[in-house]
Amino acid sequence: MKRSLIYKQPFLYRLMMRILYGKEYIERFKTIASFIANRSSVVELCCGFGDFYAYGLKDKQIDYLGIDLSPDFVKQGLKNGLNIIEQDVNNFNFSKSDYYVMISSLYHFYPQPEIIIKKMLLAATGNVIIVEPIKNLLNSKYKIISRLALLLTNEGDGKNSFRFTEESLDRMMKFNFEKNIVKVRKTKKEKIYILKNIR
Repeated sequence: MKRSLIYKQPFLYRLMMRILYGKEYIERFKTIASFIANRSSVVELCCGFGDFYAYGLKDKQIDYLGIDLSPDFVKQGLKNGLNIIEQDVNNFNFSKSDYYVMISSLYHFYPQPEIIIKKMLLAATGNVIIVEPIKNLLNSKYKIISRLALLLTNEGDGKNSFRFTEESLDRMMKFNFEKNIVKVRKTKKEKIYILKNIR
């Protein structure tokens, strides 16, 4: 299956996100950024073209590094002047940073999402922030909607049929990271987990 057009065109991806999130699209980045201290270092995995930095971190004097696999997204981020590199997160050298962040991308690492989170925890000198949708069209009880969502969000690897529900996300987090959880915050469509390595 070929990669969906929205993963080739940053404009279409952003448009779809704005349709899904409405006014909350930008506000969600500000909410996430509120957990990050000014003048700190941040590594964002699966960063897309850097909207989190643009809408959440830009005015916080952040030393930012974004990692994404999509050449089209990275190209757009670089065009916007952001520090983003094209790389598979699975092969990334997890250097030390105050914060490690992943937004709406944990499902990519199913069936073992805990592996990437553990790598983030080992590298973060501060907190790890995981933000994951808990309401997904792919989980719709209506097959036509779920199939359309699968078609629109396909990345070309044939492995994107899984999405977390609130229950499955909570269960995975509690089973693997109960002692690491600092804070949990729920929004209308997502859940924010703040984790810290216990040294």
